[in-house]
Amino acid sequence: MYKKLLLGIDDSENSMKAVEKVLEMQKESGAEVVIFHSVLHHISDLRPSFGFNSTPDGNLTYEVQHDRAKQEIKLLADIKKKFKDSGFEVDARIIYDLGPQYYIENKVKEENFDLVVLGCKGEHSILRRTILGTIPEYIINHVNVDVLIAK
Repeated sequence: MYKKLLLGIDDSENSMKAVEKVLEMQKESGAEVVIFHSVLHHISDLRPSFGFNSTPDGNLTYEVQHDRAKQEIKLLADIKKKFKDSGFEVDARIIYDLGPQYYIENKVKEENFDLVVLGCKGEHSILRRTILGTIPEYIINHVNVDVLIAK
């Protein structure tokens, strides 16, 4: 059985299914759970680089970043409460400086997670998925622990 789970979340339907899977697993095993959300993957979608000379520090970008961060902090708090209401404490982290795939890759090594849980597809544009692939695809190919993809 798994002892330490890393759950990456966003506000997609598949991510909420991943939350439910982890809740079921935690009830059975009492595993330690860390949930996180990276704001950066949304912000990177806002900076087009195809022929544009955009700057990430403009007023509009700041406003969008600030609003998105407030939404994501609330999302994380709501999911943490869901675990607490089920009788479980979780470590909840919001990440501002690293994309979710790189955060997972680093933390699996640093903190000895033995399972990563994700929704099968989050809130990304078709263009981003086509060019860069999905986060679950990256994780499957770059971490050396089990990965559960909920859909």
